[in-house]
Amino acid sequence: MYGPRIEGLAVTLRPPVEAEAETMIGWFQDPEVIRYLDRRFPPSLQSQREWLLRMADSRDDLFWALEHDGRLIGGTGIHGIDWANQNGTTGIVVGDRLVWGRGIATEVMRLRARYAFRELNLRKLKSRFIDGNQGSARAQLATGYRQSGRLRQETFREGRWHDVITTELLRDDWEASQAGRASDS
Repeated sequence: MYGPRIEGLAVTLRPPVEAEAETMIGWFQDPEVIRYLDRRFPPSLQSQREWLLRMADSRDDLFWALEHDGRLIGGTGIHGIDWANQNGTTGIVVGDRLVWGRGIATEVMRLRARYAFRELNLRKLKSRFIDGNQGSARAQLATGYRQSGRLRQETFREGRWHDVITTELLRDDWEASQAGRASDS
């Protein structure tokens, strides 16, 4: 399913439109964008459109397009939602390199977590990143994700094996951090 429109300070999470598939595959043609992604090759336009349709119809996946200054810059989601055990796996791609380093991924993760815990009643969000992906590591840490494990030599990139760091964010920890923010103001 597509997530509802959520307005942040710098970014808006919103449902994607099929016509944006072409922009999305452009991101996956950029070696810097895919450097730390599981994806190695760009999808065809048809397969990207089909993926968007699968997301729209899915009961166990939630996907948003990311918009900044009126343009599509990325996507985020909660995938493989286990409703019985109240958890899902999160992911994000900021495909527009012009906005890297501006804290957008952190804001997206915070908005996504708030929706997951307050609206979906999830108990835990899981994620992962390739060791060396400092942007993802910083954004997850700033959002409250904690390292839960390390998959040693899990993925091959740039001529060598890299570890994958697994992380999780528990609703209890997130709620405690929100209470701390309210008392700071």
